[in-house]
Amino acid sequence: MTLTGSQIREKFVSYFRDKRGHLSLPSASLIPDNPTLLLTSAGMVPFVPIFLGLKPPTDPPRAVTVQKVTRAGGKDSDIENIGRTQRHHSFFEMLGNFSFGDYFKKDVIPWAWELCTKDLGLEPDRISVSVFAGDEQNAADDESYDIWHKVVGVPKERIHKLGRADNFWGPPGPTGPCGPCTELYYDRGREYGCNDDPEKCGIGKCECDRYLEFWNLVLMELFKDENGKFTPLEKKNVDTGSGLERVATILQKKRNTFETDLLFPILEAVGKLANVKYDGSAGNEKDVYLKIITDHARCVTFLIADGVRTSNIGRGYVLRFIIRRAARFGRLLGLNEPFIYKLVPTVVDIYGHHYPELAQNKDLIEKTIRQEEERFGKTIDRGMSLLEETLAGKESVMDGRAVFNLYATFGFPVELTQEIAIEHGKTIDMEGFAKAKKEHEDVSSVNKFNVIITGDEALGRVLKEHGTTKFTGYSATEDKGHVVALVQDGKLVEQLEEGQEAEIVLDQTPFYAESGGQVGDSGLISTDEGMLTVIDTKKHEGLHVHKVRALSGAIEANQLVNALVDKDRREQTVLHHSTAHLFHAAVRELLGKHVVQAGSQVGPETMRFDFSFERQPTAKELHQIEKTMNDWVRMNLPVKTVEMSLDEAKNTGAIAMFGEKYGDVVRVVKMGDASLEFCGGTHVSSTGEIGPIKIISEGSISSGVRRVEALSGPRAWLHISQHMNILSQAADRLKVRPGDLIEQIERLQGELKAREKAAAQLEEKMALGKAPELLAKAKQIGDIRLIVATVDNVSADGLKTLVEQMRAQADDLVVVVGSALAADKVTLVAGVSEPLVKRGLNAGKLIKEAATICGGGGGGRPQLAQAGGKMPEKLAEALSKTEALVQQEMNAKA
Repeated sequence: MTLTGSQIREKFVSYFRDKRGHLSLPSASLIPDNPTLLLTSAGMVPFVPIFLGLKPPTDPPRAVTVQKVTRAGGKDSDIENIGRTQRHHSFFEMLGNFSFGDYFKKDVIPWAWELCTKDLGLEPDRISVSVFAGDEQNAADDESYDIWHKVVGVPKERIHKLGRADNFWGPPGPTGPCGPCTELYYDRGREYGCNDDPEKCGIGKCECDRYLEFWNLVLMELFKDENGKFTPLEKKNVDTGSGLERVATILQKKRNTFETDLLFPILEAVGKLANVKYDGSAGNEKDVYLKIITDHARCVTFLIADGVRTSNIGRGYVLRFIIRRAARFGRLLGLNEPFIYKLVPTVVDIYGHHYPELAQNKDLIEKTIRQEEERFGKTIDRGMSLLEETLAGKESVMDGRAVFNLYATFGFPVELTQEIAIEHGKTIDMEGFAKAKKEHEDVSSVNKFNVIITGDEALGRVLKEHGTTKFTGYSATEDKGHVVALVQDGKLVEQLEEGQEAEIVLDQTPFYAESGGQVGDSGLISTDEGMLTVIDTKKHEGLHVHKVRALSGAIEANQLVNALVDKDRREQTVLHHSTAHLFHAAVRELLGKHVVQAGSQVGPETMRFDFSFERQPTAKELHQIEKTMNDWVRMNLPVKTVEMSLDEAKNTGAIAMFGEKYGDVVRVVKMGDASLEFCGGTHVSSTGEIGPIKIISEGSISSGVRRVEALSGPRAWLHISQHMNILSQAADRLKVRPGDLIEQIERLQGELKAREKAAAQLEEKMALGKAPELLAKAKQIGDIRLIVATVDNVSADGLKTLVEQMRAQADDLVVVVGSALAADKVTLVAGVSEPLVKRGLNAGKLIKEAATICGGGGGGRPQLAQAGGKMPEKLAEALSKTEALVQQEMNAKA
């Protein structure tokens, strides 16, 4: 009996759960708990803290999982191979069993063999294995070899000794647990081979699909220290991973993973939408497109179900790229309208029973995909035209600026443009793209540093000769330092005199240079002979560059100076920066871990924080975020800052900003158990110092990105005090207590609405009262009556009602009336009886001509049209013009 994908999944879990006493755990989210990781790219990711000794092992210390995995972003991406090979995917399920200091080689190897040959029914004679051959760093894994051969009974000719690249794992960083691995391969038959010669086609000799690697057993028995020395681990661990799709391909005897029951129904659904039948033969390009779309539809469905939303950063960018890549390949199949969202029900049908989050979020998934498809659909045709025009050129390298224009203007991810360029035998100038992107970001950034540092060449010399600036501002706001450079108009100078402006570099400084969203410090630099005001401080490579203006005297190179930061400004900035950390933690706690920072600016005036989120947070959610932050403030949580290696910092789970460049040593800021982030900024020593926090605004700045502004400490108190004063004054004027103000406003609004309705009814009645007078002045033109008149003291709505009533009650009437409602405001309304409309007269055309003369515009239906203008002095001329137009129309039809 052929096993289904669901049955394989269940047999794997039940073997380790029921027969081997493992704890069965559900799949972790594709959004890893460690925010330094873009996405969950391996089955062992949720257990990294356990393997590193940062968390205790599970109870019992052995676990089995079927983990959702995606490799669609970053260095692990297989995106270019998808659909073109028999086994690569952007999303797949990883079957895995894990031992945390419990069992090891002598248990896991025989278990793997038993599960494969007995429970899953794989043919033993077709299974081969590989073990680590050893090298100058580590000995060969003879123990695994002996277990495979002597205990399991695998013949020596099917045990292959391979090198470090194939059969040694880790560590994940420069230090940590690591060890050999042993892999299982299945011989699918000669028809899948690349050569009949066993010396050329075989395990470790080629990359063809005959010998399919389907299970990797990682055997962590060593620890690599900072000196590169390997020592045995006291407690050895096991981490295994087997791709469900690969196992299904073998057991279901399919040519590739797309033909298994895990994916083929989706592929058929794509084919039905595109009216394209899957062929399955090698080299069929349409089959490739079907596979790519199939893979991507599954991937984005799972990503969205786990909380990822489209954006231009991090995992949101990955999601956007995959959707748009699928849309592009859909167009190659003739699918020009949104279609990917229509595949979601099929994905849910296949996987929903095991992953309930898919069914629970089905409508949201469809909506999110469709919105992104529609967004891309508005620009893809123009973008493709521009891209094809560029590709038609003779140049072999595409201009980086043109590629950036496709990205910024037409929404083409650079990876997609790069892929299309490769299809045409061309490459992209990525340096030019990066430069254009950087220039765009510099120009478009809000409240950017508006004093441009000149003299990059001069500063480069300073950096080379003197090294980086030592920053002492974490512990002081005043310090001494030597002037190592004065730069004026891009050149190094020896002296700066009163009234001159320049950039100054010190060997050490307490002035914080703008970075990480925190604005640069300002203050004073002085000697006994001169004083400079520091306007701003900017970072250039490792230099802190102070933009200064000389207030008095002179300052010379190499002088010892006193550097004094504006303490009040710094302290308020510190409050706002610390608030940004609390906001980031609170918004992720309430709205979900998929929320990521998209930018920030913290200064003395306010805290601005941008974050990825697909909708507007409700007032209740914002209130809860604000409350959570203030609760943490009242708890007076300790704030600790620790410097550590980048790898150590990642292992703590500290949040890092995607796209930020970090050095080998980073600062990690911990605020109690509330927040843990990479950050080089300045902060309070305990959250109680922040004082009250008040969110003052929230809004959208781009698709999928929200912006919140907040105040902290004295500025928050001042804001609250001012608004309380306004509230008190409003209550006094309405003669109620502040607590009754809303009720009173609602009552007054109701009264006002009623009065406005009564006034409108009266006005309408008065307007209609003018109808007899206007009808009496009607001018006969052939068989129609024309009324062109100025009507005073009637509102726009009143005019409209008047004209509508008059034209509806007659078969031969054209009415054009206007009113000067203010010194710079004109309203015009035109109406044409229904029989005359059928004869070609059009109220919209008449009103458009009149409005143009009055300096305005408008329009409407042929029966009734309304317009406005801003030149009352032209009203008579405009009305006269309409009379001439009607006369002209009638003459033409005579």
